Amino acid sequence: MFWTPYADWIYVVVSVSGMLLIIVLVLRPDAK
Repeated sequence: MFWTPYADWIYVVVSVSGMLLIIVLVLRPDAK
């Protein structure tokens, strides 16, 4: 894996996206 200045940003974006997805699923349990 090549280390680039963007590696940290990619990690942050993926982590935040995952957290937001979990929050949406938790806050909208009735979304059927």
